Amino acid sequence: MDIFVQALKKFPKEQQAAVMATVESAEALFPHTTRAIAWGMPTLKIGDENLCHVMAFKNHNSLFPSSGSIARAHAKELKGMVVSKGTIQFDQLKPFPKALLKKLLLSRIEQINEGYPKKNGLFVEFYRNGGVKAKGKYKGEVMHGRWEFYRLDGSLMRSGSFKDGEQSGEWVTYDAKGKVVKKSHF
Repeated sequence: MDIFVQALKKFPKEQQAAVMATVESAEALFPHTTRAIAWGMPTLKIGDENLCHVMAFKNHNSLFPSSGSIARAHAKELKGMVVSKGTIQFDQLKPFPKALLKKLLLSRIEQINEGYPKKNGLFVEFYRNGGVKAKGKYKGEVMHGRWEFYRLDGSLMRSGSFKDGEQSGEWVTYDAKGKVVKKSHF
């Protein structure tokens, strides 16, 4: 049984359908998401980051864009909806409006990107479709260690290492099918 179906099974079928339609809309907009359960709720992730949670409740459904600041930033578009610190309520029987879902989750991806590099130097940048664009590490202000760069479709485009901000060692370029097309040495 799907982990989302399991999390929603105590709710009426029509309400489950509205939540799942919202999830499926988000997955169509952001095809590189993965499903998980976080905070006891159906969650869509990009990489290790929560993109959003969607959950059914007794009198409504809720979208949690994993950050209270997303709802504040879109207060004008959310006018007329019940919004609290980190949740946006929507009708029990209707999916969350797709155009608004896209706006909110694009803002969430921008916010995730702005959160890198982490204190430990880890860096990940995501495309607007939720796919990884680049990942590696920083040492202070410069790239250091192994890095990978991806195409919009998710295929690995180039990989190699940096030493104190300078390319070093072998760098490999791949075609969209993963075949090595070029090797460079620094």
